[in-house]
Amino acid sequence: MINEGDGGALVEEWVELANGCICCTVKHSLVQALEQLVQRKERLDHILLETTGLANPAPLASVLWLDEQLESEVKLDSIITVVDAKNLRFQLDEHRGSSSFPEAYFQIAFADIIILNKVDLVSAEGSGALEELEEEIHNINSLAEIIHSVRCQVDLSKILNRQAYDTARATHLETLLEESRSLSTKKLHDSGVRTICICETQVVDLDKTRIWLEEILWEKKYDMDVYRCKGVLSVQNSDQLHTLQAVRELYEIVPARKWEKEEKRINKIVFIGHNLKEDILMDSFRDRATC
Repeated sequence: MINEGDGGALVEEWVELANGCICCTVKHSLVQALEQLVQRKERLDHILLETTGLANPAPLASVLWLDEQLESEVKLDSIITVVDAKNLRFQLDEHRGSSSFPEAYFQIAFADIIILNKVDLVSAEGSGALEELEEEIHNINSLAEIIHSVRCQVDLSKILNRQAYDTARATHLETLLEESRSLSTKKLHDSGVRTICICETQVVDLDKTRIWLEEILWEKKYDMDVYRCKGVLSVQNSDQLHTLQAVRELYEIVPARKWEKEEKRINKIVFIGHNLKEDILMDSFRDRATC
């Protein structure tokens, strides 16, 4: 950790972790280290955890998002992925149609914000090259915000305090879902990593919805691998709009705000994952979750 000391001098302080990857083997040590940080007298505005370029962010996000020890002091704000605009297409094409995927797919799929770096090199290739690359990214994860950068120069206000997991920001989530509503797998013929959105006007039973979701996330009942899931739900016998968030097997459904009187109540759920089947998701949701 680097702080600004007396007279503007930089002071380095170290919190030691056990040997191993923080995503896999030393998660407990990471939690203890974060606890040490938040117990310090000095107030911390943000904690930025940088993983390696080969890391899958899901395990780390799961630890920070719903950890009972940390939640009161530390909240997961967002997942940020830096994408090499010049080389991304090569990485994706190399594994397209394969049953295994490089970490690039996972890092894009789990991201809330994507910093598309080296855009100057792509723009030099001609008009439309950058737009095609953004479309490729949004086919994998339509909910992520894309920020252009050169040499990774980014306004910090665009990546800090984004509150991507804050249930109080239901309006922001609804906007993202509305933008993704037109997504359909019918234009995509492979079983790769992608985003799809399902919508249903019937109210849902909350208990039945949890069972349906757990069958998909935990039991992989329909042979689909869901990485991220976000949605809004219209719950039976409730005047509250409920938000749904999931990272791998962990999920949370909470009331966020009251439905407006003139507002059309609807369920919208966006799934990001591998081998997603839109028809099965839609039909099973109607059969298993609605009233």
